[in-house]
Amino acid sequence: MAIAAPPVITSSDIVAALRALGVEPSDTLFVHADVRCALRVAGDSIERKVDTLIDALDAAVPRGVLAMPTFTYSFCRGEQFDVDATPSTVGLLSERFRRRPGVRRTVDPIFSAALRGTLPDAWERDLFEPGDQDCFGERSVFALLRESRAKLAFAGAGFEYCTFVHHVEQQLRVPYRYPKDFTGKVVSGGAAHDVRARYFVRRLDEDVETLLGPLGDALLAGGGARRAVLAGGLPLIVAEAAAVEAVACRRLADNPDFLLERGHPGGP
Repeated sequence: MAIAAPPVITSSDIVAALRALGVEPSDTLFVHADVRCALRVAGDSIERKVDTLIDALDAAVPRGVLAMPTFTYSFCRGEQFDVDATPSTVGLLSERFRRRPGVRRTVDPIFSAALRGTLPDAWERDLFEPGDQDCFGERSVFALLRESRAKLAFAGAGFEYCTFVHHVEQQLRVPYRYPKDFTGKVVSGGAAHDVRARYFVRRLDEDVETLLGPLGDALLAGGGARRAVLAGGLPLIVAEAAAVEAVACRRLADNPDFLLERGHPGGP
């Protein structure tokens, strides 16, 4: 007896799932993804599968903003950051997205993001003009997510990828992290600029290992996040940035190590 092949996930399947998870056409949607999630997506090559996924994410927020992380940590090792040429180090999906026409990349040399859509004028200079950066500060892309009450989507990726949490940690000035400055050159529009990037890093002399699974569980249990699995096996989670902040603040008030492994000695 022949075994039926798993169903292929189409762009419309993904859009429908995102709608069911609360994503609206005018939302700001920040996407973390594991490229392996595209294996069951329609397309005859990995590049076309990734394109199908990007097309679906784009179609889910046609009047909003689609954003993906294009982080590059090499600036911390003294390498220059070229906004146009330095590749994303966080996956094929974000790298392919940032190369699309109409997509712009922010100038943060460590935690850059690729964005498609119209931003409020007040954010244009802070995100796209080279200058000193506070990676998780009040004018970072993560603050934009906070201000716009963004949705955070995880496609085939777990909640441990939720970088927005570090913005919340910085707002709360958690004691297990501290601001550290990195200096170097950012190339934008063919011109090089000397900049400083302030990164809220974890303390290496302490037991500081991030554990975000319990936060994700709390969000799912409380309705601040929703989860679905498409027929082809693609898991999707959508969380509200405002809910991430609210739940993290509440849990940290009860347990200052809630976002760390040491805060859960019995396991996640």
